[in-house]
Amino acid sequence: MLCKFVDEGQHAGRLEARLQAARRRTFVGRKEELAVFEEALGTGARVLFVHGPGGVGKSALLERFAQRAAEADRNVLMLDGRVLQESPAAFVAEAGAVLADERAVLLIDTFEQVRGLESWLREQFLPVLPTGALVVIAGRIPSDMMWQADPG
Repeated sequence: MLCKFVDEGQHAGRLEARLQAARRRTFVGRKEELAVFEEALGTGARVLFVHGPGGVGKSALLERFAQRAAEADRNVLMLDGRVLQESPAAFVAEAGAVLADERAVLLIDTFEQVRGLESWLREQFLPVLPTGALVVIAGRIPSDMMWQADPG
């Protein structure tokens, strides 16, 4: 799903603008996570993980990341593990656009549903992304220790 965020002034008479404004007003905290994301937006070539139990606001945080990335004129692609097939071919079919996009921001929510792709993602998909691309993976389970063991 490509994310598009509306300019409230341009669409002030639409319900979409009110929904976006309400979401922004109710999003509080997460200053540290937002700061890390802002830094990554500027430098690119990063993979960030967000993990925690269900209901703590991971999806809301990803939505805020998507909005911030769009405001920074980055191309945002948000994937949901609940609807992805757990195969490399299916993943590439959904996320392949980021492979040629230096300004891509790929956000993967509910990653625990496609956790079987973790080593493939780390070893094959991510290394071929352009250096400016940014990836955020969110789920209930922390990342595999291999992410931290790899000095790259």
